Amino acid sequence: MSLKKNHDIWISDLTHTEQEIVSRTFPLGASCIFSYGKKELGNEFNFQLFKFPSNLNESLREKSPKVLGFSNFVWNFELSYKFASVAKQRDPNVVTVWGGPNFPVEISEKVEFLKKWPMIDFYIELEGELGFVNLVKKLSEYNFDTSALKKNGEKIINTCYVSKDHLISGPINRIKNVNDIPSSYLTGAMDEFFEYPIIPMIETTRGCPFSCSFCADGHATKNKVHRFDPQRVKEELNYIAKRTKNINELMLADLNFGMYKQDVVTAKMIRDIQQTYDYPKNLTSSAGKNMPERIIEVANIIKGWTLGAAIQSSDPDVLKAVKRENISNGAYNKLIDYNVKNSTKTYTDIILALPEDTKKKHFESIRFGIDNKINSIRMHQARMLIGTSMASKESRKKYDFKTMWRTAPGAVGYYDILGKKYPVAEMDEIIVSSNTLSKKDYRDCRIMNLFVQTFYNNSLFEEIFALLRSINVAPIDCLIYMTDHPELYSPSIKKILKDFIFATMEDLYQSFEEAQQSVLTPETMDKYIKGELGCNELLTNREHLFNNFNDICDLIFKSAKETIRKKNLLTKEIKNYLIELQRFILIRKKDPLIDVGSVKSATFRYDFEAISKNEYHINPNSAPLLNTPLRFDFSFNQEQKKYISNQIQLYTAQTEGMGRMMVQADMRFFFRSFSKSR
Repeated sequence: MSLKKNHDIWISDLTHTEQEIVSRTFPLGASCIFSYGKKELGNEFNFQLFKFPSNLNESLREKSPKVLGFSNFVWNFELSYKFASVAKQRDPNVVTVWGGPNFPVEISEKVEFLKKWPMIDFYIELEGELGFVNLVKKLSEYNFDTSALKKNGEKIINTCYVSKDHLISGPINRIKNVNDIPSSYLTGAMDEFFEYPIIPMIETTRGCPFSCSFCADGHATKNKVHRFDPQRVKEELNYIAKRTKNINELMLADLNFGMYKQDVVTAKMIRDIQQTYDYPKNLTSSAGKNMPERIIEVANIIKGWTLGAAIQSSDPDVLKAVKRENISNGAYNKLIDYNVKNSTKTYTDIILALPEDTKKKHFESIRFGIDNKINSIRMHQARMLIGTSMASKESRKKYDFKTMWRTAPGAVGYYDILGKKYPVAEMDEIIVSSNTLSKKDYRDCRIMNLFVQTFYNNSLFEEIFALLRSINVAPIDCLIYMTDHPELYSPSIKKILKDFIFATMEDLYQSFEEAQQSVLTPETMDKYIKGELGCNELLTNREHLFNNFNDICDLIFKSAKETIRKKNLLTKEIKNYLIELQRFILIRKKDPLIDVGSVKSATFRYDFEAISKNEYHINPNSAPLLNTPLRFDFSFNQEQKKYISNQIQLYTAQTEGMGRMMVQADMRFFFRSFSKSR
C-alpha cells in the first residue's frame, strides 16, 4: 500500500473561548491520537493539533485538510460541528472523523445520531488511536473517496458509519500496550499549550473496573485497566514542571487514582517534583472506590490532593439502578477520619434525579456526607449524556424521565470561521422529574442544594454546625428547617430564591430544537455574551446570598435556634452563646474583599480564641459566659492578603468568577484572623 504524501491531517479538541476558556485542560485525548498517528503513518501525512477555535480558523483560511478530526464532548459538540459544516461546505472532499464519549450506545440510536448530523463522515468509538490509524489507511486505499468506501461496507476497527440506512461497525479493539502511544509531552506535541492559562493533564492508567450507567467509562469494553510505564510518567512530570507558567494545578485523568499499588510509586514521583519545582500545589484526580488504606498512603505522600469520594447517592436502590458500586461505609469513614485529623478539604459528589431517586433519598444522601464531616458536598443535576446507558430509550421509558434543555454555562459565543461569524451554543439535557421524583420535589431539592452550597460548604458557617454536633443535633436538620420555613427569609433572600427557582425550573426549553431557535438569535446571544443569561445558577445565587451576609447570617442563626428548640434542647446558655457567636461571625466574615486592610475590635463574653483551637466544638451548657469580657482584634495577615489577591486575579475574569472562587478557593483564608488585644 502506498500512502499519498503531503496530505494534511488535523486533529482538534475544541473549547469555547468567547466568555472564558470552558475546557481549561491540555487536549490529552486528541494529542494521544495525534502522537500515535504520527508514529504509525510516518512522514506520509502532515499532522496538526488544535484546541482553540481561532487557531483552527487561521489554518482553514489557508487550506483544507484531507482529514479533519474532532474530539466530541458535551461541552464542544456544537462548536466542532459548526467548524465541520463550514469546512465541508467549502470543500466537500474534506473527510470528517469524530471520536469521544458523546455518542449513543444502542445501534438504532447510533443510526439516528449519524443521520441527524450528516457532516460526520465516520465515528470512532471508545479508544481512538487504533480506529483512527486504521481508518486513514483504509481511506488511502480508496483515495479518500468516502462514498466508495461506504458503498463497499468496509469494516474498520472501532469505527462506525451509515451506509444505505444501515450502521456499519468494525470490531471493538483496545490497545494492549498503552506504551505504544508516544508521549504527547515528551515528543513536544503539547509545547504550545504551556503558553495558555490551562491545566496540564496526564494519565497513568486507562480503564475502569466499575460499570456506572451514568458514565461513559462504564462500558464493559473499558473494564480492564492498562498502565503507562512509570519511567515515562516520571519523565512527563519533569517535562511539565519545567515548562508550566503561572499554573499551580496538575490533573490526573486516572479514574481511580490511589487504588492500585503502582499509584504509590506515582505519588512518590509527584512528591519529588513538588520538592524540586514547588509544583503542583494542587492535584486533581478521582480517588478510587476501594482500598482506603492505600488511598490514605498516597494522600500522605502528595501535598495538595483534595481527598474525597463521589458517592452520587447513599441509597442502595438508586445505586443498584445505576450499577454503581460505592466505596464501603467502613472505607469511607477511614478516608474521612484521615481528612479530619489532617484538617484537609474533603468532598463528595451527589447527583440529583438519578433512577429511583426521591426527595427523601436526596436529602439522606446529603445527610450522609455532612454526618461524615465532608466539608464540600458537590451537588449536580443528572444530565442525559449521550454514550451512557441511562440516556437510552429503554432507560427513559423505564423511569419515565422528563427532561428539559438548557445552555451549558459559558459554552456560548460567536466564532469566526472562514470570514463569517457564527453563533454557537452547547445544550445540556437535564432530568427534572421521574416516576419517583416530582417536579415540586425536584425544586425543593435544588433549594436544598443552594442552601448546602451557601451555608455549609467551604466552612462558611462551620462554627454553627460544630455547635450543633456538640449538642447531638444533626447539621442537616437545621438546613431542612430553613428549607421548610420561608417565613424566615428576608425580602432580599426571597428575591434571590425566586431568581434561582426561575433559572432552575423555568428558564429551560422543552426540546433541543426550541433551545437552539431561541438561543441563537442575535438578541439572546448578546445577553449570553454579557452574562445576563446562561449563568450557573448555584454559583451565581450563592454569590448573591453571600453579598447579603447580614441576612443569611440572621437566617442560619434563627434556623439553628428553632431546630434546637424543636429538639427540646434550647437553654439560656445556648441562647447566650448564639447571640455572641453571631456577632463574632459577622465581624470576622462580612465583606472580606472590601475592607481587606482594615482592623476591627470587639468584646465578647466567650474566649473564641480557645474555642477556635477546639474547632468550635463547644457545649454552652458547660461553658458559661465570662464575668469579664475579652477584647479581640480582627484583621487579615500578609499571607491572607496575598492569597485573596491571587484568587481575585484568577477568578474575576471568569463567568460567575466570584461564585466559582467561593467554591474552589479555601474560604478559611477569607475569614479575618483574630487574637486577644494586648
